[in-house]
Amino acid sequence: MSSGADLLDAGKAALDEGDWARARSLLSDALLREETAETLYHLARAVEWSGDYREAIEYYERAYVAARDLGQIRLPMFIAGRVLCALHAAVYGNEAVAAGWLARARSLAKEAGECVEAGWVALAEARITDDPAEKDVHVREATRIADVFGDANLRFCALGHEGTALVLAGRIAEGMRRLDEAATAATSGEVSDYDTAGEIYCHMLLCCELTMDVRRVRQWMTIGTSFGSRSNAPWVSAICRTHYGGVLTAAGRWEDAERELESSIALYDASYGALRSSAIVRLADLRVRQGRYDEAARLLAGSEFDSYAVRPLARLHLARGECDVARRILRRFLPNSGDHAMYAPELALLAEVELAGGRVEEARALCRRLAAIAAESDVPRFRALAEYTAGIVCAAAGEPAALGHLEAALPQFAASELPLEEARTRLAISQLLADTVPEVAVAEARSALAAFDALAAVTDADATASHLRSLGQSGRTAPRGAGALTRRESEVLARIAEGLTNDEIATRLYISKRTVEHHVSSIFGKLGVTTRAEAVVHALRDES
Repeated sequence: MSSGADLLDAGKAALDEGDWARARSLLSDALLREETAETLYHLARAVEWSGDYREAIEYYERAYVAARDLGQIRLPMFIAGRVLCALHAAVYGNEAVAAGWLARARSLAKEAGECVEAGWVALAEARITDDPAEKDVHVREATRIADVFGDANLRFCALGHEGTALVLAGRIAEGMRRLDEAATAATSGEVSDYDTAGEIYCHMLLCCELTMDVRRVRQWMTIGTSFGSRSNAPWVSAICRTHYGGVLTAAGRWEDAERELESSIALYDASYGALRSSAIVRLADLRVRQGRYDEAARLLAGSEFDSYAVRPLARLHLARGECDVARRILRRFLPNSGDHAMYAPELALLAEVELAGGRVEEARALCRRLAAIAAESDVPRFRALAEYTAGIVCAAAGEPAALGHLEAALPQFAASELPLEEARTRLAISQLLADTVPEVAVAEARSALAAFDALAAVTDADATASHLRSLGQSGRTAPRGAGALTRRESEVLARIAEGLTNDEIATRLYISKRTVEHHVSSIFGKLGVTTRAEAVVHALRDES
């Protein structure tokens, strides 16, 4: 019979090999022979990476207590600051408990002095603060400690945080270089810790979404999700798919975006359930772009203070003519000064809101802030936003510079692979030229309408068709559809036709009930129906 120590060593070796099931079995046997802080800690790791997050939290807490009972400082500090702080927030959404564990880690760090574990506590501090200067202090401290002790995991994790902080500060090219290096280290095996590698991939995908770096996200997305699947880390795939879904939405690949976001929601349900709202609000953003406002409103309910929900919420209220509400949401989110590139989309949207409310001078002031961002940025998307906003403000003021700004925005939106924004710019050009160069106005409007119809951006398409009719043209040569059903939507419709409930469909197709509800809403919108019976009639008619 193997001793507890032998089983512990074998369990740790299995962890290093990524064999979570074997590690869990060996470490569970070791724990039966002798309950030690070390065995509890490594068993917690095996349980976590096996996907049992709530049970893992219990083992981590037992390991913390056992280590403290022995008077240890470094392991309890690491468990409290690196692990329990993050898990309580991500799994349970309990920010108070998470803050308590971080506070405990902070106190232990003062007792421990300089050690690698103190560097992980510094990164935990960096993760929770929104103050760029404070974040920079913590990341620099983690980097310094990593260099002193030669710890590659800490060093590259800190590099990922540093890259993200630079992107958030508007130093995008510099930040993405650091993220590329950190992600390459994770891929090459220089990063040996699975949590660290997963965190680095998530940082990379977040920054790709923030900058709408469509090309880079394609290159790293496969690696990040493959890592999540290979290492049985659904939270990694969930976070990566969330950000990828956001990029796909902006890039006009809406069917792909919907698939990624629905997959993300299901993965969150199996892992970091408290973070699922991040995918929900991105799905709401997609619904707003599609003109499916009722669905968007349901998805956004209770998300007013989510930073990513700011734009879809504001645009939803703008579409409903509630300019003052949209204005309040955006102004509460935006700083009064100290703009950086990441605020450009909200500033541009606020300018649209101000124009809709007849506040041209307020919109002009926002143009100046956008122009300052564009002057410091090497990202076409931000320059395009500045030019587009200047164009619609000048148009509202009757100034001749409007056309030049809009024409400058057009190729930059195209280069950024943002088809919705490109089409909206064409529509703005058409509206500007309607009285003076009607033939060009018609051509631009028809190009915009084709793009909106291809995207199934219903509200934008209807507005453009109306504009074409005002130019004496037919709005459409054929009836507009809201887009063909996806393969999964067709499967759901077939199950509806069988008379199955949403719960029964979820069981039959091995998806969550919430995902079924999203598909049903999408089917109703595309078919132009409001009841299941009407949907069944559609399905039967198509089969005949």
